[in-house]
Amino acid sequence: MHNALAPTLGRTLRLARPVLLAGTLLTCAAPGITLAQLASNSTAPVDITADEGEVINSQCLSIWRGDAEALQATTRLRAREIRLISIPRPGAAPNDQGRCGPTQRLEAEGDVYYVTPAQTVRGDNAVYMADSDTITITGGVIVTQGKSVARGDSMTVQVKSGHVQLKSSAKGRGNPGRVRGVFYPDQGQPAVAAKP
Repeated sequence: MHNALAPTLGRTLRLARPVLLAGTLLTCAAPGITLAQLASNSTAPVDITADEGEVINSQCLSIWRGDAEALQATTRLRAREIRLISIPRPGAAPNDQGRCGPTQRLEAEGDVYYVTPAQTVRGDNAVYMADSDTITITGGVIVTQGKSVARGDSMTVQVKSGHVQLKSSAKGRGNPGRVRGVFYPDQGQPAVAAKP
C-alpha cells in the first residue's frame, strides 16, 4: 500500500501494537502480568471499562466483555469483547496467579475501533500475534485520515517494518468491494504554481 495514507498509517499501526498489548491490563487482577501502554511514549494511566471482566488463570486468559474500551491519553481501543492470551510460565501451578507470562495473542471482536488524533481504523475483528509481531484486522476494514479513506476486507500490518497490506476477495476491474482508497491532498500546504 503506497499512497498518501501509507506513511502515517504505518506510524499509526506501529502504535497499534502497544494498543493491543494494552490488553495485558485485562489481567490487572492477576499479579505477575506486566501492564502495557495504549499510546506510544505516554505516561498517562490506562483506563479500561467493560460491562464485565473475567480472568481464568488456569488458561492464562483475560476477557473484557460488553462494549470494552481501553483509553490512554488521546488513544482508544474499542470492541464488544477483548481477550488476552498469555504464555504460561514453565513449572507454575495451574491456578498460580504468577503462572502467566508475556502476551502471546490479543483478540478484539465485534465493532473494533482503534482511534488516535490522526486516524481511525475500523473492522469487525482484530488479532495481534506477538511471535510474528503482526496485526490482522478483518471484516469491512475502513481506515480514515482526515477526508482520506482506504477500504478492504482485511488489513495485515507487520509492526516492525510498518508494511501494510490491504486485501479484498473481490477481483477484477469494475467489481464492487475491491480494495479502494480515496486520498485528498494536504489542504494545509500552499499550492505551487506550475512552471510553463
